[in-house]
Amino acid sequence: MHLRISLRSVSKALSTASDATTKIPLATATKELASFLRDGGSNITVLTGAGASTDSAIPDYRGENGTYTLNPDYKPVFFQAFVASDEARHRYWARSFLGFPPIMTTEPNPTHYALAALQLPAPVQGPTLNVDNKSKVQGSSKSGYIRNFITQNVDGLHQKAGARNVIELHGTLHQVKCMTCGHEEDRSDFQQVLADLNPEWNDLLQSQSTSRLYTRMNADGDVELKTPEQQQHHQQEHSSMDKRLDYRTFQYPTCSCCGTGHYKPSVVFFGENIPPATKESTSQAILESNGLLVIGSSLATFSAFRLVQLAKQTGIPIALINLGQSRGDALADLRYDENSSLLLKAVAHELGLGDIPGTIKRRKRVMNVVGS
Repeated sequence: MHLRISLRSVSKALSTASDATTKIPLATATKELASFLRDGGSNITVLTGAGASTDSAIPDYRGENGTYTLNPDYKPVFFQAFVASDEARHRYWARSFLGFPPIMTTEPNPTHYALAALQLPAPVQGPTLNVDNKSKVQGSSKSGYIRNFITQNVDGLHQKAGARNVIELHGTLHQVKCMTCGHEEDRSDFQQVLADLNPEWNDLLQSQSTSRLYTRMNADGDVELKTPEQQQHHQQEHSSMDKRLDYRTFQYPTCSCCGTGHYKPSVVFFGENIPPATKESTSQAILESNGLLVIGSSLATFSAFRLVQLAKQTGIPIALINLGQSRGDALADLRYDENSSLLLKAVAHELGLGDIPGTIKRRKRVMNVVGS
C-alpha cells in the first residue's frame, strides 16, 4: 500500500549535506545531459515535479516562493477529511472554484515543449504539436530520446505541449469522479455547475474581485481563502463594500448519475492510496528504461522517491535537474542546480532539435485568479 505522503522540509530528511548548491557551467551541463540522452537509446523515462511548471506561473511547494516556504502552517485538504466531512468539501470546492480558471488557461513553458521535442522525432511546432506531427512520427526513421513520462503534476501541461505516454502519478485536475458510483465529468463542465449554484461567488470571479478572498494559489489548483475577518480587514483598508463570503456557504452538487454520491477531483489527495495500476505502470516504466531523468522535484513525496530508489537499485543511470536541495541528490549520477527551461532548451539545440517554443512566466507572490 502506498499513500501520498509528503515531507515539508527536504533538508530534514537528509542525513548529510547535499551538494545541490554546486553550480556546473551551463555549457558543461548541456553536453553532459545531451550525452546522457544519446546513451539512453530512445528509452529514457522522465519524472517531473512541480518545479517543471513554475515557469508557467504555477507555484511549487518547497521553492523560494513555494506554498510551504511562504506559509509553513499551510494544511491541504486530506483524503479522509474530504470523504468524511461536509465542511471539508465546502472548503475544498470553494477554493478549487477560484483556483481552477488559471489552471485551465495556463500554457506550457519551454520545459514542457523541450521534453516533447526530445520525445518526438520532429522539431516542436508549438501548441498544435500533437496533431501536426502525427504523420511525421509515423514516417520518420529517426527516434526520439524519451519513451515515457511520469509526472507528479496534475495540471496536464505535458499533454498540452504534445507529450505522449504520460503517467499521472497523482491524477489530474481536469476531471471529477463520483466517490459512490464512479461517474466522471469534465472539470470545466463541473466549474459551470458550481458557478450556477454559487452566483455570488461567480460574480466575484467574473468581476476579477477575488483577490480579497484569498492569499495565494497553490500548485494543486486551489487557493488559500481568507477568513471573513481577514476579508473585513481588506475592506477597511481598500474602502470596499463587497459582501464578505464564507466558504461554508459555498454549494456543491451531488452526482448527476446516482443522485447521492459526492464528486471528488480525480487527483490523489494527501493521505490517499496511489491506485495499484498507477503504481504498477510507473514501476514497470522504470524497470524497462535505460535511464531516468528527474526534473523539478524535491522528491519529498515517497510515491516519487521510491521510483528513484528503484532506478538506483536496478542500476539505471539517473540525472536530476532541480533548483535547490532534493531528496534524491545522493542517488543521482548527474545533478544540475539549474533552471530546467534554460538547460533543456540548450540540450534540445545541442541535439539539433531547433528552437523551442514557450515563454517563461514568473509567478507573483500573490496570484490573481482571473487574467493571471
